[in-house]
Amino acid sequence: MNILITCHVRFAGAMAWYALNTARGLRELGHEVYLSTQAGSPLSKWAQTEQLNGHHDFDYHTANPVHFVRALNHLRGIIREFKPDVLNPHCPPGHLLCALANCKDKIPLIRSVAEPRSPKANFVNKYLHEKRTRGLILSTGSSIPRYKSRFDLAQLQLRVILPGLDLARFPSVPREEWRAKLNVPETALFAAIIARMSPEKGQEVLLEALKLLPQEKRSRLCILMTGDDYPERSASELHALARSLGVENYVRFAPRCTDVRTLLQELDFGIITSVRSEAVCRIALEMMAYRLPIITSDVNILPEVISHGATGFVTPVKDSRALAEALDKVISDPAILKPLGEAGRRKLENEFTLIKQGEQTAEFYNSVIEGASLRS
Repeated sequence: MNILITCHVRFAGAMAWYALNTARGLRELGHEVYLSTQAGSPLSKWAQTEQLNGHHDFDYHTANPVHFVRALNHLRGIIREFKPDVLNPHCPPGHLLCALANCKDKIPLIRSVAEPRSPKANFVNKYLHEKRTRGLILSTGSSIPRYKSRFDLAQLQLRVILPGLDLARFPSVPREEWRAKLNVPETALFAAIIARMSPEKGQEVLLEALKLLPQEKRSRLCILMTGDDYPERSASELHALARSLGVENYVRFAPRCTDVRTLLQELDFGIITSVRSEAVCRIALEMMAYRLPIITSDVNILPEVISHGATGFVTPVKDSRALAEALDKVISDPAILKPLGEAGRRKLENEFTLIKQGEQTAEFYNSVIEGASLRS
């Protein structure tokens, strides 16, 4: 099958990572994949590093009508030359361009969604989804009500295809002795929140949960917060909050970890406190790759990845008391961590691999192609 994937996003994020892994998984299965990316974007660099067939130096973002026509003609040229069996845009600009370039709907158009925001229900979006699109792939089941509340999706096929991880890229790596570098007490359980310091990642919920724990329990726990500062919040602000809550002795801060694998294999468990976002939650899959149980909020994809009581604990979003109770469980009985982590690794191998994502995507493409041929 010839598959044209477009993802014209400027930044690294869930949408870009999901598009890249879709392309990689399909290529691993022997399909011919062409990936069209935004010039200068992280995705364009990732695609070239992966040696994915595609075009990576065209600027698709413009308000200039003349340049928009150029972008449309550029995509039409790709379609003429590559002759795809499927058009699979992963971003709104690519969705519009693919629909306009798809003369008389000759090629099935399948939109992939890997973002947690509700779509805009304007005329153009309604036309694209209700009249021009034959299939809709969602990276999380939590997006289904968001889309059904905006559009009439009765005429298209819909499928949730959860993200996959390339397990070969998560072997044992040289240790960096994080516990020693961060002065983590030998008797303490070592956990981490690995996320930018953005308010949507909810690190303050963890600090409030620590405050709720008895001091004797807190003393058996040390948590690292590592990630880039964000315009709306910095690590220093979170550090100040920890100090005001009287829990700073149980928290460590570090800049973004350049190779997260070195940290993951030294942790006892992972924590995710997100209050928004999480359409793919790559870090959850990476934690599972290193057999880490996860204590998480129930935002978007997270309860689809972490099974409560089986591979970790899922707590209501922004509920610091429920998070404190989950922390109390692992502090009181650390022996539960290993079986939870092993179960998480098995779930990852069975449900969240690159090949599994590719297989499910190709199967859905074929279903949509078959449906389109029956209608014609």
